[in-house]
Amino acid sequence: MKNLPVLLVFVLISITSFSQTEIRENRHVFIFDISLNQCQFDGCKITPVISRVIERGWKFRVRNVVDDGKNYVIQISEFTSKTPETKIQNALTFKNSNFENIYFKLSEIEYKAFAEELKRRGSFVVGASTTLVKIRPGNGSDNEDDVIYSEFGNDFNIGLTAGWRITDYEESKSVSVVGGISLSSIKVTPQTTRNFIDSEATQSAITFSGGLIFEIEKFQLSTFVGIDTMSGEIGKNWIYRNRPWIGLGFGYEIFKPKGKDDNKEP
Repeated sequence: MKNLPVLLVFVLISITSFSQTEIRENRHVFIFDISLNQCQFDGCKITPVISRVIERGWKFRVRNVVDDGKNYVIQISEFTSKTPETKIQNALTFKNSNFENIYFKLSEIEYKAFAEELKRRGSFVVGASTTLVKIRPGNGSDNEDDVIYSEFGNDFNIGLTAGWRITDYEESKSVSVVGGISLSSIKVTPQTTRNFIDSEATQSAITFSGGLIFEIEKFQLSTFVGIDTMSGEIGKNWIYRNRPWIGLGFGYEIFKPKGKDDNKEP
């Protein structure tokens, strides 16, 4: 497939664009008590001024970003415990008696001092990945007709991975156990096809893989084990058909679940 590299680059660009996230897509939590003024969705003041004390541990969402990113319009998450106190609190910080959302204005400086992104130790992740180097082990045969030599390759490939991440936020480290599928463009030669072809060519393949992704301070390193499945007569004669490879590469997160918004009780 001659256009496979172009297609893969297009997929990578699309995934990268999709992966752009912002503060409104994540959950947050207050780490200290703070007094905030109620506002409208566009950040405008409400007259008369209504001020509430927002307590440590309360979860919230950023619903709007105003004043060129200097201020956030937030909504306190609903309290879900079925008590009279909860109903009163929700009427003060979640939705009013007319069932209209209640918003508060939080500056970027206040956010950095009084709040943080709500993080979980374990989470489901989906990512884009590419394997930079593939090591295809040989079979160790002494028979020249059956021998398969080890090969180091750098096949052009890109795909999607999904799995479970465990994070140590204090050390800014994480490890993810993932599985994935990708498209690969693999170089084949007369030697690797037992002379089925006369000259070097490029063949497309679908790759299934599983492995680990390590991340330290934004730097990611991945190690995978996988199998390339190549179709057609060339694939049938390819000496590495259905043989596992070991790979090194990199990956980056494009999606993470938001989880439940709710506060339990005031």
